[in-house]
Amino acid sequence: MVAIVVRLATGAHPVSGGGGLSAHFLVLPPGTGASTLALAATSGFLAFAGFESAGSLGEESLLPRREIPRAIWTAVAFGAVFYMTCMITQSLGFGLNSSGVDAFRGSQAPLGDLAQHFVGSLLATLLDAGAVLSAVGAGLGGVTVAARMIFAFGRDGLTSPRLGQVSRVTGVPGRALAVEMLVGLVLLTSFRLAGSAPLDIFFYLATLGVLSLLVMYILTNVAAVRHLEDRSKLAALLPVVGAGIAAYVLYRNAWPVPPAPYRYFPYGVLAWLLGGLLMTVVVPGFVAKVARGLELRTGTPSQS
Repeated sequence: MVAIVVRLATGAHPVSGGGGLSAHFLVLPPGTGASTLALAATSGFLAFAGFESAGSLGEESLLPRREIPRAIWTAVAFGAVFYMTCMITQSLGFGLNSSGVDAFRGSQAPLGDLAQHFVGSLLATLLDAGAVLSAVGAGLGGVTVAARMIFAFGRDGLTSPRLGQVSRVTGVPGRALAVEMLVGLVLLTSFRLAGSAPLDIFFYLATLGVLSLLVMYILTNVAAVRHLEDRSKLAALLPVVGAGIAAYVLYRNAWPVPPAPYRYFPYGVLAWLLGGLLMTVVVPGFVAKVARGLELRTGTPSQS
Protein backbone atom coordinates (compact mmCIF):
# COMPACT_ATOMS: atom_id res chain seq x y z
CA MET A 1 0.00 0.00 0.00
CA VAL A 2 2.85 2.37 0.82
CA ALA A 3 4.56 1.61 -2.49
CA ILE A 4 1.36 2.32 -4.44
CA VAL A 5 0.75 5.66 -2.74
CA VAL A 6 4.39 6.76 -3.09
CA ARG A 7 4.55 5.77 -6.76
CA LEU A 8 1.25 7.52 -7.55
CA ALA A 9 2.41 10.63 -5.67
CA THR A 10 5.62 10.72 -7.70
CA GLY A 11 3.90 10.50 -11.06
CA ALA A 12 3.34 6.82 -11.76
CA HIS A 13 0.13 5.85 -13.54
CA PRO A 14 -2.47 3.40 -12.26
CA VAL A 15 -2.95 0.03 -13.91
CA SER A 16 -5.65 1.52 -16.14
CA GLY A 17 -3.20 4.15 -17.38
CA GLY A 18 -5.15 7.16 -16.19
CA GLY A 19 -5.77 9.02 -12.94
CA GLY A 20 -3.68 9.12 -9.78
CA LEU A 21 -4.15 10.10 -6.15
CA SER A 22 -7.67 11.37 -5.73
CA ALA A 23 -10.51 11.53 -3.21
CA HIS A 24 -13.03 10.40 -5.85
CA PHE A 25 -13.20 6.97 -4.24
CA LEU A 26 -15.67 8.63 -1.87
CA VAL A 27 -18.03 9.44 -4.77
CA LEU A 28 -20.53 6.78 -5.82
CA PRO A 29 -20.96 6.21 -9.57
CA PRO A 30 -24.20 7.62 -11.04
CA GLY A 31 -27.15 5.26 -10.72
CA THR A 32 -25.82 3.40 -7.70
CA GLY A 33 -28.87 2.59 -5.59
CA ALA A 34 -29.52 1.18 -2.15
CA SER A 35 -29.88 -2.38 -3.44
CA THR A 36 -26.44 -2.21 -5.10
CA LEU A 37 -24.88 -0.89 -1.90
CA ALA A 38 -26.54 -3.65 0.11
CA LEU A 39 -25.19 -6.31 -2.24
CA ALA A 40 -21.74 -4.75 -1.97
CA ALA A 41 -22.12 -4.69 1.82
CA THR A 42 -22.21 -8.50 1.69
CA SER A 43 -18.54 -8.39 0.71
CA GLY A 44 -17.98 -5.92 3.53
CA PHE A 45 -19.48 -8.34 6.03
CA LEU A 46 -17.34 -11.07 4.48
CA ALA A 47 -14.21 -9.01 5.14
CA PHE A 48 -15.10 -8.76 8.85
CA ALA A 49 -16.50 -12.29 9.17
CA GLY A 50 -14.33 -14.40 11.41
CA PHE A 51 -13.97 -12.17 14.46
CA GLU A 52 -16.86 -14.01 16.11
CA SER A 53 -14.97 -17.30 15.72
CA ALA A 54 -13.00 -16.28 18.81
CA GLY A 55 -16.03 -17.49 20.76
CA SER A 56 -15.73 -21.02 19.36
CA LEU A 57 -12.59 -21.60 21.43
CA GLY A 58 -14.07 -20.04 24.55
CA GLU A 59 -13.99 -23.25 26.54
CA GLU A 60 -10.23 -23.46 26.03
CA SER A 61 -9.47 -19.89 27.08
CA LEU A 62 -8.10 -19.45 30.59
CA LEU A 63 -9.99 -16.16 31.07
CA PRO A 64 -12.79 -16.28 28.47
CA ARG A 65 -14.81 -13.33 29.80
CA ARG A 66 -11.76 -11.09 29.40
CA GLU A 67 -9.88 -12.60 26.49
CA ILE A 68 -12.76 -13.24 24.06
CA PRO A 69 -14.11 -9.65 24.15
CA ARG A 70 -10.54 -8.38 23.87
CA ALA A 71 -9.90 -10.60 20.83
CA ILE A 72 -13.15 -9.48 19.16
CA TRP A 73 -12.57 -5.78 19.79
CA THR A 74 -8.98 -5.99 18.51
CA ALA A 75 -9.98 -7.86 15.36
CA VAL A 76 -12.84 -5.49 14.53
CA ALA A 77 -10.88 -2.30 15.26
CA PHE A 78 -7.83 -3.45 13.28
CA GLY A 79 -9.98 -4.74 10.44
CA ALA A 80 -11.92 -1.48 10.15
CA VAL A 81 -8.73 0.49 9.56
CA PHE A 82 -6.73 -2.05 7.61
CA TYR A 83 -9.42 -3.29 5.22
CA MET A 84 -10.70 0.16 4.33
CA THR A 85 -7.17 1.45 3.76
CA CYS A 86 -6.31 -1.58 1.66
CA MET A 87 -9.43 -1.30 -0.54
CA ILE A 88 -8.95 2.43 -1.06
CA THR A 89 -5.31 1.92 -2.03
CA GLN A 90 -6.14 -0.92 -4.41
CA SER A 91 -8.87 1.18 -6.03
CA LEU A 92 -6.39 4.02 -6.55
CA GLY A 93 -3.81 1.58 -7.87
CA PHE A 94 -6.10 0.18 -10.54
CA GLY A 95 -7.57 3.61 -11.30
CA LEU A 96 -10.92 5.18 -10.46
CA ASN A 97 -12.13 5.42 -14.06
CA SER A 98 -14.30 2.78 -15.72
CA SER A 99 -11.35 0.87 -17.18
CA GLY A 100 -9.66 0.79 -13.78
CA VAL A 101 -12.81 -0.53 -12.10
CA ASP A 102 -13.14 -3.20 -14.81
CA ALA A 103 -9.48 -4.20 -14.32
CA PHE A 104 -9.97 -4.43 -10.55
CA ARG A 105 -13.16 -6.45 -10.92
CA GLY A 106 -11.58 -8.90 -13.38
CA SER A 107 -8.33 -9.44 -11.49
CA GLN A 108 -7.87 -12.93 -10.03
CA ALA A 109 -4.99 -11.70 -7.82
CA PRO A 110 -5.32 -7.91 -7.29
CA LEU A 111 -2.38 -7.53 -4.92
CA GLY A 112 -0.11 -9.50 -7.24
CA ASP A 113 -1.18 -7.44 -10.25
CA LEU A 114 -0.60 -4.19 -8.39
CA ALA A 115 2.80 -5.33 -7.11
CA GLN A 116 3.80 -6.34 -10.63
CA HIS A 117 2.78 -2.92 -11.96
CA PHE A 118 4.21 -0.68 -9.24
CA VAL A 119 7.19 -2.64 -7.85
CA GLY A 120 8.16 -5.73 -9.82
CA SER A 121 7.75 -9.46 -10.24
CA LEU A 122 9.53 -10.46 -7.02
CA LEU A 123 7.07 -8.67 -4.75
CA ALA A 124 4.18 -9.91 -6.91
CA THR A 125 5.33 -13.50 -6.41
CA LEU A 126 5.75 -13.00 -2.66
CA LEU A 127 2.29 -11.44 -2.34
CA ASP A 128 0.68 -14.22 -4.37
CA ALA A 129 2.33 -16.76 -2.06
CA GLY A 130 1.11 -14.77 0.94
CA ALA A 131 -2.41 -14.70 -0.50
CA VAL A 132 -2.39 -18.49 -0.80
CA LEU A 133 -1.24 -18.87 2.82
CA SER A 134 -3.85 -16.35 3.92
CA ALA A 135 -6.59 -18.25 2.09
CA VAL A 136 -5.50 -21.49 3.73
CA GLY A 137 -5.49 -19.76 7.12
CA ALA A 138 -8.96 -18.33 6.57
CA GLY A 139 -10.23 -21.72 5.46
CA LEU A 140 -8.77 -23.41 8.52
CA GLY A 141 -10.44 -20.78 10.70
CA GLY A 142 -13.82 -21.81 9.29
CA VAL A 143 -12.90 -25.47 9.70
CA THR A 144 -12.02 -24.87 13.35
CA VAL A 145 -15.39 -23.29 14.08
CA ALA A 146 -17.34 -26.03 12.31
CA ALA A 147 -15.31 -28.83 13.87
CA ARG A 148 -15.86 -27.38 17.35
CA MET A 149 -19.60 -27.21 16.72
CA ILE A 150 -19.70 -30.82 15.52
CA PHE A 151 -17.60 -31.80 18.52
CA ALA A 152 -19.96 -30.02 20.92
CA PHE A 153 -22.98 -31.76 19.40
CA GLY A 154 -21.29 -35.14 19.82
CA ARG A 155 -20.15 -34.37 23.35
CA ASP A 156 -23.62 -33.27 24.46
CA GLY A 157 -25.32 -36.31 22.94
CA LEU A 158 -26.95 -34.61 19.95
CA THR A 159 -25.01 -36.71 17.42
CA SER A 160 -22.71 -39.71 17.62
CA PRO A 161 -20.66 -39.66 20.85
CA ARG A 162 -17.60 -40.59 18.78
CA LEU A 163 -17.66 -37.08 17.28
CA GLY A 164 -17.32 -35.69 20.81
CA GLN A 165 -13.96 -37.34 21.48
CA VAL A 166 -10.64 -35.50 21.45
CA SER A 167 -7.08 -36.66 20.99
CA ARG A 168 -5.31 -37.37 24.27
CA VAL A 169 -2.10 -36.01 22.77
CA THR A 170 -3.22 -32.79 21.05
CA GLY A 171 -6.67 -32.14 22.51
CA VAL A 172 -8.05 -31.81 18.96
CA PRO A 173 -11.49 -33.30 18.13
CA GLY A 174 -10.02 -35.46 15.35
CA ARG A 175 -13.19 -37.17 14.13
CA ALA A 176 -15.19 -33.94 14.02
CA LEU A 177 -12.32 -32.29 12.18
CA ALA A 178 -12.18 -35.14 9.64
CA VAL A 179 -15.92 -34.81 8.95
CA GLU A 180 -15.64 -31.07 8.34
CA MET A 181 -12.56 -31.45 6.11
CA LEU A 182 -14.36 -34.12 4.09
CA VAL A 183 -17.35 -31.82 3.55
CA GLY A 184 -15.05 -29.05 2.35
CA LEU A 185 -13.18 -31.39 0.03
CA VAL A 186 -16.40 -32.69 -1.53
CA LEU A 187 -17.73 -29.16 -2.09
CA LEU A 188 -14.53 -27.82 -3.67
CA THR A 189 -14.02 -30.91 -5.83
CA SER A 190 -17.63 -30.83 -7.04
CA PHE A 191 -17.34 -27.19 -8.09
CA ARG A 192 -14.10 -27.80 -9.97
CA LEU A 193 -15.50 -30.87 -11.74
CA ALA A 194 -18.44 -28.67 -12.80
CA GLY A 195 -15.96 -26.25 -14.37
CA SER A 196 -16.40 -23.32 -11.99
CA ALA A 197 -13.58 -20.77 -11.85
CA PRO A 198 -11.67 -20.61 -8.52
CA LEU A 199 -12.75 -17.02 -7.82
CA ASP A 200 -16.38 -17.91 -8.54
CA ILE A 201 -16.18 -20.86 -6.15
CA PHE A 202 -14.87 -18.55 -3.45
CA PHE A 203 -17.71 -16.06 -3.86
CA TYR A 204 -20.36 -18.77 -4.13
CA LEU A 205 -19.36 -20.35 -0.83
CA ALA A 206 -18.50 -17.03 0.81
CA THR A 207 -21.88 -15.51 -0.08
CA LEU A 208 -23.70 -18.51 1.37
CA GLY A 209 -21.60 -18.17 4.49
CA VAL A 210 -22.16 -14.43 4.84
CA LEU A 211 -25.93 -14.74 4.41
CA SER A 212 -25.91 -17.33 7.19
CA LEU A 213 -23.76 -15.03 9.32
CA LEU A 214 -26.23 -12.17 8.80
CA VAL A 215 -28.98 -14.33 10.27
CA MET A 216 -26.69 -15.16 13.19
CA TYR A 217 -25.87 -11.47 13.68
CA ILE A 218 -29.58 -10.61 13.78
CA LEU A 219 -30.34 -13.30 16.35
CA THR A 220 -27.30 -12.35 18.43
CA ASN A 221 -28.39 -8.71 18.48
CA VAL A 222 -31.91 -9.73 19.48
CA ALA A 223 -30.42 -11.75 22.34
CA ALA A 224 -28.28 -8.74 23.28
CA VAL A 225 -31.39 -6.56 23.47
CA ARG A 226 -33.01 -9.03 25.85
CA HIS A 227 -29.83 -9.15 27.92
CA LEU A 228 -29.29 -5.37 28.11
CA GLU A 229 -32.79 -3.92 28.30
CA ASP A 230 -33.06 -4.52 32.03
CA ARG A 231 -29.79 -2.68 32.63
CA SER A 232 -30.23 0.29 30.33
CA LYS A 233 -32.63 1.14 27.52
CA LEU A 234 -29.88 3.20 25.91
CA ALA A 235 -27.45 0.28 25.95
CA ALA A 236 -30.07 -1.89 24.26
CA LEU A 237 -30.41 0.62 21.42
CA LEU A 238 -27.12 -0.27 19.71
CA PRO A 239 -27.98 -3.95 19.09
CA VAL A 240 -31.36 -2.82 17.72
CA VAL A 241 -29.50 -0.72 15.16
CA GLY A 242 -27.14 -3.59 14.43
CA ALA A 243 -30.01 -6.01 13.88
CA GLY A 244 -31.68 -3.50 11.56
CA ILE A 245 -28.56 -3.08 9.41
CA ALA A 246 -28.00 -6.83 9.13
CA ALA A 247 -31.68 -7.41 8.30
CA TYR A 248 -31.63 -4.74 5.60
CA VAL A 249 -28.53 -6.21 3.92
CA LEU A 250 -30.12 -9.66 4.11
CA TYR A 251 -33.34 -8.36 2.57
CA ARG A 252 -31.51 -6.59 -0.26
CA ASN A 253 -29.71 -9.81 -1.14
CA ALA A 254 -33.08 -11.37 -1.90
CA TRP A 255 -34.93 -8.35 -3.35
CA PRO A 256 -34.61 -7.07 -6.02
CA VAL A 257 -33.71 -10.52 -7.29
CA PRO A 258 -29.96 -10.61 -8.06
CA PRO A 259 -28.60 -12.36 -11.17
CA ALA A 260 -28.09 -16.13 -11.20
CA PRO A 261 -26.70 -18.02 -9.42
CA TYR A 262 -26.78 -15.54 -6.54
CA ARG A 263 -30.56 -15.31 -6.72
CA TYR A 264 -30.77 -18.88 -5.43
CA PHE A 265 -28.43 -18.47 -2.47
CA PRO A 266 -30.93 -16.87 -0.04
CA TYR A 267 -33.28 -19.80 -0.60
CA GLY A 268 -30.47 -22.27 -0.01
CA VAL A 269 -29.67 -20.58 3.29
CA LEU A 270 -33.37 -20.54 4.21
CA ALA A 271 -33.64 -24.27 3.51
CA TRP A 272 -30.54 -24.92 5.66
CA LEU A 273 -31.94 -22.90 8.56
CA LEU A 274 -35.34 -24.59 8.29
CA GLY A 275 -33.53 -27.93 8.42
CA GLY A 276 -31.87 -26.88 11.66
CA LEU A 277 -35.19 -25.66 13.06
CA LEU A 278 -36.82 -28.95 12.10
CA MET A 279 -34.04 -30.81 13.89
CA THR A 280 -34.79 -28.99 17.14
CA VAL A 281 -38.40 -30.14 16.86
CA VAL A 282 -37.85 -33.72 15.73
CA VAL A 283 -34.84 -34.75 17.86
CA PRO A 284 -36.10 -35.57 21.37
CA GLY A 285 -34.77 -33.18 24.03
CA PHE A 286 -32.60 -31.25 21.53
CA VAL A 287 -33.07 -27.81 23.09
CA ALA A 288 -32.80 -29.17 26.64
CA LYS A 289 -29.53 -30.95 25.82
CA VAL A 290 -28.01 -27.82 24.30
CA ALA A 291 -29.10 -25.73 27.27
CA ARG A 292 -27.75 -28.27 29.74
CA GLY A 293 -24.43 -28.47 27.88
CA LEU A 294 -24.08 -24.68 27.95
CA GLU A 295 -24.87 -24.54 31.65
CA LEU A 296 -22.27 -27.19 32.47
CA ARG A 297 -19.52 -25.52 30.43
CA THR A 298 -20.17 -21.88 31.19
CA GLY A 299 -21.63 -22.03 34.66
CA THR A 300 -24.39 -19.68 33.48
CA PRO A 301 -28.05 -20.71 33.74
CA SER A 302 -29.64 -20.99 30.31
CA GLN A 303 -32.66 -18.82 29.43
CA SER A 304 -33.85 -21.13 26.66
